[in-house]
Amino acid sequence: MSRATIKDVAREAGVSPSAVSRVFTQGASASAKTRERVMAAAERLNYRPSLLARGLVGSRTNLITLVMGSLADPFDALFLDTFSQAMAARGTRLLLASATSNEPQDSGLLQALDYRSDAVVIAAGTLSPAHSELCVKAGLPVILAGRVLDAPGVDSVLADNRGGGRQAAELLIRTGCRRLAYLGRGGATFSDRERFAGFAAAARAAGLKVIDQAVAQRDDTATFQASTALLTGDSRPDGLFCGADSLAIPAIEAARALGLGVPEEISVVGFNNVPNAAWRSFRLTTLDYPVGQVVEDILALIDSRFSDPLRDNEVRRIATQLVVRTTTRQRPPQETAAS
Repeated sequence: MSRATIKDVAREAGVSPSAVSRVFTQGASASAKTRERVMAAAERLNYRPSLLARGLVGSRTNLITLVMGSLADPFDALFLDTFSQAMAARGTRLLLASATSNEPQDSGLLQALDYRSDAVVIAAGTLSPAHSELCVKAGLPVILAGRVLDAPGVDSVLADNRGGGRQAAELLIRTGCRRLAYLGRGGATFSDRERFAGFAAAARAAGLKVIDQAVAQRDDTATFQASTALLTGDSRPDGLFCGADSLAIPAIEAARALGLGVPEEISVVGFNNVPNAAWRSFRLTTLDYPVGQVVEDILALIDSRFSDPLRDNEVRRIATQLVVRTTTRQRPPQETAAS
């Protein structure tokens, strides 16, 4: 048996399709008599209104598309959970589009356009000027999470990555570290490049150089191997800043496997402050990037774009806060010995 349509309900109730639409549209005007007839006909036909079809009748679909890649990093999973809860709280439907390695953002944008999303949030891959122009022409607000693109109609929310890198370097230097290293993605992401730049600039200001160790693949085994190579090299660092907590935790495990004391022989700082950074087995010193604030700013930019579609682009950088735990020294070694 085919699914009943709005026209079937209208015919059964003896009213127009627009009258049926008004009955099932929140806030729309319909008389009590018409509402009663339509609801009775809908019950007889087992009719359930299509939320998407209802959205297409008006200017909004109450649907937001989120483009995400792999959730292997705990921060990405936390972001998705926080964002989806925020969507539910405001009664907005969420369309999750998975980015592929070959098409990091194209497929997600096409889904957003096909489903007439009210906005698209891109938290994976990149966005070309050509695609941003396509979105603007379609009236689709675009929010980039974690990167910046200077293109009309594209807003951004991201961490103060350079500031976080600077904070990490200053802490390590202040507590006596002189051989600094950065463990990251080799500049593969916007945030990775900025975090390294902030860390290296602070190190240079103190007359120190930074070893840059890249992890090619996003898995713990590759990170453990890269960390082991770094810690067994000719210039073993005594202060390590990792571009994400997901890199810092395998680095700690590699140091312990080599018999190195953390933080006595090597201090480690992460970035993001994911929940497992606080576990007793790690107690990782890290930069807190508040995911709740990220989601709040994304939604604020979406609402602002709805109110003023032609406003200038806005970039919101969220300050990071240093959370000192036990993977970094409390003071330089000589002061510790003297006390």
